Amino acid sequence: MNKLLYDNRLWYRGSRHLLFFVSLVLLFSFILRSQQPHESYFTLLKVTAINAVFFLAYAYITIFLLIPEYLLKQKVLYFILFFVLVGIALSALKLMVSETIFYASISPGIIPESGIMNLRFIVVNAKDMTFIVAVLSIAKYVKDYLFAERLRKKLEEQEKQAQQKLMQSQFDPHFLFNTINNLYALSLLNPEKTKEVIHRIKVVLKYIIDESQKTSVLLADEITLIENYIQLEKLRYGKRLKVALHTEGNLEEVRIPPMILFLLVENCFKHGSSLDAGIPWIDIKVEVDGGKVLLTTENSKPKTIAGLEIKRNAGHGLKSLEKRLMLLYHKDGYHLDIHSEDRLFRVKLELKKNLEVSFSTYR
Repeated sequence: MNKLLYDNRLWYRGSRHLLFFVSLVLLFSFILRSQQPHESYFTLLKVTAINAVFFLAYAYITIFLLIPEYLLKQKVLYFILFFVLVGIALSALKLMVSETIFYASISPGIIPESGIMNLRFIVVNAKDMTFIVAVLSIAKYVKDYLFAERLRKKLEEQEKQAQQKLMQSQFDPHFLFNTINNLYALSLLNPEKTKEVIHRIKVVLKYIIDESQKTSVLLADEITLIENYIQLEKLRYGKRLKVALHTEGNLEEVRIPPMILFLLVENCFKHGSSLDAGIPWIDIKVEVDGGKVLLTTENSKPKTIAGLEIKRNAGHGLKSLEKRLMLLYHKDGYHLDIHSEDRLFRVKLELKKNLEVSFSTYR
């Protein structure tokens, strides 16, 4: 149905115009039939079809030629002039082909004995034709407006999806580089543990490649990703890094946007622990309570790095996260709080319990 209404390929355009013509002829022929029950229906159908050809010709010339070429280009006087001339010309031509005025067929008493081929009836018939032209012009531009709105919404959704996919794919490439280096060192020092590390790398990369392209994922799956990511990062920091992960509530039935928690945790490592030559720490809390999910990450800040620099470095990732949240949720669907102290950086993110996303598709 959408294709018949909006598809501009020749087959669909021809089909909808033919369907409209047949529907118009049948509708007005039944109106004539109700007014003239003793007249042959074939004759009434013929009268209606002839009138419809000229009425639609006037409408099509106006809609597809006069309006685009003159009215939309603000040549109003030219539009009015040609609109009147075309109407009078088609009206005269119609009266030469058919001596029946359509509205006179409904009320035949208005036709004088002298006939209808005179200027007065040409103008009257042209006036009657303009009513149909006005109705069809309004219908055409309403349809075009609806089509433009559907297309605009479709493009907006496509843009949102493209932005989401871009933001979802923005993870630190240094993580992979560092992990491969650590894996090489581990294969020399502790070959037996290499298999476990390779498995964790596989889990993380598979999630980033496959799951991150989905609209939403189970919170439990995101937690599994974080657990594997933390273990891989511990290869780099060794025992000096202290990481605590706390979960509370039912994680199995809750869905969130993919990579949300990962980006928060990654931010802790990238802009906290990686700059701390002492004993860095990270605390991660995931709470499911009623209709909301609360994600909290805290990380230590090194003494030697100024707070302003930490804030500047960490800002890009969190800004990207907030842009993505704005695309996915209404303003009241999430709350992001960023708090920085001398030795501590905290991010609290509150989300709706389940992510509800619906994309309208236009065909």
